[in-house]
Amino acid sequence: MKKLMVWLFPIVLIVMTSLIGCVPLSVKISNADRKVELAELIQINKDLISSDKKRADELKDRKNKLYDEAVGGYLEVTQSTKTSKAVINYRQRAHYEIAEIHKNRKKLDDAIIHYQSVVDIAPTGYLGSQAAGHISSIRRNRQDVQEQLRIYRNRSLVETPESQEAAVQALYKVAEAYVGLGDFEVAIANYEKLVDEFPAHDLAPRSLFKVGNLYFYQLYDYTNAGGWGAFVKVAKDYDGTYESGEAETLLKRSRQTLTMIQQDQDDVSKYTNSKAMAMRRAGRLVTSADLYQMGQRDRVVQDYQNIAAGWIKMRNYPNATFAYRELSENLTGNKFAQADALYQIGRLHQLDGEYTKAIEGYENLFKEAPQSTWRNEAVYQQAVCYRSIREFAKAREMFKAYMSLDNPDELKYYREAQQLVRQFDLDQDEDGFMFYQEQEAGTSDQDSNSKPEK
Repeated sequence: MKKLMVWLFPIVLIVMTSLIGCVPLSVKISNADRKVELAELIQINKDLISSDKKRADELKDRKNKLYDEAVGGYLEVTQSTKTSKAVINYRQRAHYEIAEIHKNRKKLDDAIIHYQSVVDIAPTGYLGSQAAGHISSIRRNRQDVQEQLRIYRNRSLVETPESQEAAVQALYKVAEAYVGLGDFEVAIANYEKLVDEFPAHDLAPRSLFKVGNLYFYQLYDYTNAGGWGAFVKVAKDYDGTYESGEAETLLKRSRQTLTMIQQDQDDVSKYTNSKAMAMRRAGRLVTSADLYQMGQRDRVVQDYQNIAAGWIKMRNYPNATFAYRELSENLTGNKFAQADALYQIGRLHQLDGEYTKAIEGYENLFKEAPQSTWRNEAVYQQAVCYRSIREFAKAREMFKAYMSLDNPDELKYYREAQQLVRQFDLDQDEDGFMFYQEQEAGTSDQDSNSKPEK
């Protein structure tokens, strides 16, 4: 499979401020978030590791440096001593993001420490609940690995069909547990071990198919040594199985998508002024007129949109987000395309469960393109995100704002918003606190003795 162009050097204008020597926490969070986005864009595939280990190691070092810088930025936020609700929320979010980075880097004990800090700050909120779930999941999956490895290793003591079946099931569960821990490379190794040792078992094609899925949709590795090769092997070695048919379909669809992405990337490069782009990436102010050939900017816009759509098909949200961000930052003259890109960035974060980042993405749309055709949709989706993170007062405010934007017949989600606002405004136990206030405080609207503190 032809290697795709790796875009590793996006322009990132890290927001800086020197107002009285103080950087707002929101800016620190935003700067750290962008470091994480940059790190996620560095996707190192197995072909590169085998063909150019030096280059692969350089990229790993760069990725780790970006994560280290992000952790440093988040740590600054956690050290704030102010006690306002906004500051507490920033501190909690910073701890959560640090935990996510540690989990991504397989530093699970460090991840647990910061997840616990999230729980300690606000156990009943969205992030508190998520963090508690992650702690429980890490501990459960670690225990599963130990127990299932013991079963697998004991199979040689008694060579019977039953013991061999137990060994296969145990090895499969070990791989599944590592998936739960986010250690996809080790999960792949265990799935492949199952295929090597028990090639005739029904779990072999399923395991190999999962190897392909992990490479494609978690590690973003589409090479012959990675996901592509795994799917080809499923189709070839396990012909006639369900997994074989699925692999053949996926390969055909992916080949077309990846080829189109490559063609559009080549097209962007063809019409890009490389010197101007280098200046842009160095932080210099460069307009889209300088970046792209005159008369070709609309074509470049379409290329970026196609690239992003292709990456979405591949469920590669970091690359899709980057394509939309490049469009929104480099082609500001096309206001419609810029607004569409800003909306899509928020939507991608929402689809990926990153609700706080989605809220910020939609907020950026309101700031840069307040009259966009995406405005109504973005207001509603922002309200949905607030509801998802259990900020019910803000969700209620945004649902009401959405209902006031236009005539009810012109608003796609008017009835849904109206129903939610009515629910939020209930006071079933007649204690003076509405349902949304009880929900946000973690109290019950069915019991007048359970109510928020005034």
